Amino acid sequence: MNRRNLERRRFLKLVGATALTYPFLRGVPSYAGDAGAGGADPVYLVLLFTSCGTIRYRWGAQGAAPTTTTATVTSPLVFRETLSAFTKAGPMQVDLTDKVTVLDGLQVKAAGSGSHEAGMAALWTGLTSSGNPATGPSIDTVISAGLNAPTPYPNIPLMVQSSADYQVRSVDTRMLYDAMGNFVDPYTDPAAAVATLFPTASAPTTSSGPDKKTFLRQKVAAQLNQDLVALQARLCTEDRQQLQNLQAVWNQVETQTQNAALAAASCTAPSVPPDPDGGTSDPFPIFAQSMPNILAMALACDLTRVASLQYSHALSPVTHTWLGSSQTSTHHIYSHQGPTWLGPLGSDPYNEPASTTSQYPQQLIDIESWYAQQVAGVAYTLSQFKTASGKNLLDQTVICWGSELDMGAAHNHDNTPFVLIGGGGAGIKTNQLVRFLVNYGPNEPNNVAGTRFHNDLLTTLAQVMGVSLPGGTFGTSSYCTGPIREILA
Repeated sequence: MNRRNLERRRFLKLVGATALTYPFLRGVPSYAGDAGAGGADPVYLVLLFTSCGTIRYRWGAQGAAPTTTTATVTSPLVFRETLSAFTKAGPMQVDLTDKVTVLDGLQVKAAGSGSHEAGMAALWTGLTSSGNPATGPSIDTVISAGLNAPTPYPNIPLMVQSSADYQVRSVDTRMLYDAMGNFVDPYTDPAAAVATLFPTASAPTTSSGPDKKTFLRQKVAAQLNQDLVALQARLCTEDRQQLQNLQAVWNQVETQTQNAALAAASCTAPSVPPDPDGGTSDPFPIFAQSMPNILAMALACDLTRVASLQYSHALSPVTHTWLGSSQTSTHHIYSHQGPTWLGPLGSDPYNEPASTTSQYPQQLIDIESWYAQQVAGVAYTLSQFKTASGKNLLDQTVICWGSELDMGAAHNHDNTPFVLIGGGGAGIKTNQLVRFLVNYGPNEPNNVAGTRFHNDLLTTLAQVMGVSLPGGTFGTSSYCTGPIREILA
């Protein structure tokens, strides 16, 4: 028996799962966390991902370019076209400018190979990748473990998935990693996410007997524990200990599920809109409505303090047909139909020469604008909730929006786009552009004046969430210089 890498399917065979227990066990998440004490005014973290980088000259905010003598420039926000979606967010067209911080010039140094895959692996782990999966945890995993919060779920990963997305677990489709460096699988079906996160939502309120779901779950738990105990007598001491450890994990998951049911019972489960054409078209835009609502309600109900929302994946194969008849190719293909300009070190890379503007297809401009509208919509939805202590949920939530590339056609990571939304109540200084000197090229020295690597952003997120990191660094330690003070109030 390989005691280090006991896969789930093999575990099910090992325990001799019965016809009753097997279907339930197969759906159990591959990660879990301990409950612990929490503060009166919780702070929440959301990692948010969209694919294929940006059209650089249309993205971000206007402001002066840093030089080698002026390492950092901060200024009030004046959005460029794409991020102007934050001035008219949600159905009420609310101006959220004062909730946003735009970061320019952060290099994902860890993604040294200049590829989608390397960028995806390094994005939330800060670990050096040449395109292979990361070998350690992503920052959400470390923060949720460090919080040890008294919530039913330590971490809730959600994904807005297209029918065109790759149905494989790979470095380009998974952005999160558990404590052992394994892929974390997000919830991709809104209905399944609601059923799991809000398990009592559909329970009848006038039932004269026990809730059927709860009854079956308790029977499954009892049967599984009986199976595990019976099997232990047939094992050697070392294998018996391994099985007892797995049994403890199972019981922990069962307790987590029960706690989720209790927490969700006092909440209104988010609705899942029906597919208007019965599933004949891509559900992506429908899921883009559902998943943010699930996210917002999960935070409002304090089901977790850490969550994520992933739109498609690296190398996105989505064709955005709902944006118009001209959308005939995938996001990935359109992202390569633009200039690969980079400019010299110390120049202003934010204003593209007019002669190259027309090289960007209108379809790509429309796609990036649509994603910005979705992210602004997520922020608006959170702003409509209050925490248990009466604070605005968006102010208590730090949304960190990133991508796996800087510019799609260039396949670079020199100035990977990052935006922070919300978090004013958590110590984030909002309504500003923070711009660092762009450090072009993977071979540039690490300590050019004014450059910063995105590892420092991940470190800052941990600090804002009140989690201490070993050695004060995260990911590849040589890329860490400390929290980004310019974004802290």
